[in-house]
Amino acid sequence: MTMVCCDTEMTRTARSAPTLAAMAKLAAGSLASHMNGLAKAYADRRRMKRDAAALAAMPDDLRKDLGWPAGDMHR
Repeated sequence: MTMVCCDTEMTRTARSAPTLAAMAKLAAGSLASHMNGLAKAYADRRRMKRDAAALAAMPDDLRKDLGWPAGDMHR
């Protein structure tokens, strides 16, 4: 059997409570992250609407050549 000993003293330090400034910085970062997500979603939606409008403005034969289904083919 082997016994392992350590002569150095172990000291434990407690974490200090977060300061108001640290909590505000964390909240601001979270808010900025959410705002960036909303801005990206808005830009994506706007781009999709713009692309759909551009496709709708094309003549039917050109849309058919691109592989877009014809508007008069409903089941």
